[in-house]
Parts: sequence; structure tokens; C-alpha cells
Amino acid sequence: MTNPNSDPPTTLAEAAEKFKKFLSAQRWPETIRWLTHDNVLMDRQGQFWVRESGAVAVEHAKLRYSEGVERNLGVALSAVCATDTETFVSVFVPTHDLDRQHHLMGRVLKLSVPTSRRSALAVKNPLRWWILGLRNKRRSAMLEL
Repeated sequence: MTNPNSDPPTTLAEAAEKFKKFLSAQRWPETIRWLTHDNVLMDRQGQFWVRESGAVAVEHAKLRYSEGVERNLGVALSAVCATDTETFVSVFVPTHDLDRQHHLMGRVLKLSVPTSRRSALAVKNPLRWWILGLRNKRRSAMLEL
């Protein structure tokens, strides 16, 4: 039996419930969509573009989260951007203890949102996504997700 008060929670689903409450308190949308490097871009003006990734992003987030819990270096759930109805979230796991310290993380669940909300626009057209990717590849590669 798992301890419901453990920190970090043992599963991503439990951590997501805590994060939803945090998002609500910060006045961000409570619906979470998980981000990976493959489904987010940022242009010159700082506009975020996201594409649907569905189950792939969820599985990636679960894997990263469980890796962080197992390694006992802490896990960070960070809001990156949002639409009016969804918050796009990354899962960060430090690679080693010095990385953990550099990111000001304890061995717990860290929840964060930017001080100002950055908007996201959804892209459904694969051709448009490809063009956006060509224009913004280098800038988007610098995102820590």
C-alpha cells in the first residue's frame, strides 16, 4: 500500500491531481496536456505552437516521472504555456545531484508556473507544423522540457 502523502507521489496521476489544484490556485486552466520536444515550438515573438501528441506524450510523461521517483532526485511539473482551456506541462527530472541543485530542486515534487502566462496556439495541419518547425527549430531546441 502506498502512502497518499508521499512526496513526490508514486504515480504521475497522483502528481497531476496535486498540480491541477496548484494550477487552479494560480488561475491557470486545470486541463493538463503533456509536452515533449516533438510537440512544441516557440517562434521569435515568444509565441508557443503545440500539436496533438495524445498517448505518446502521456506515456513519455509517465516514463519520465517514474524515472524521477526511482532515482530520488526530485521531479518538476512545470506549466510552459496555455490556451484558454488547457495548460501544457513538461516533466523535468535532474540527471544528477548537481543538476538537481542547479535547478533549485529538493527530492520532492516541484510545481511551477511562469510569472506571466504564455499563450499557446494549436496546430493541426501537418504541413503548417513542418513549416513552423523549419523556421523555429534552433530556438525551440533550447527549451528545457
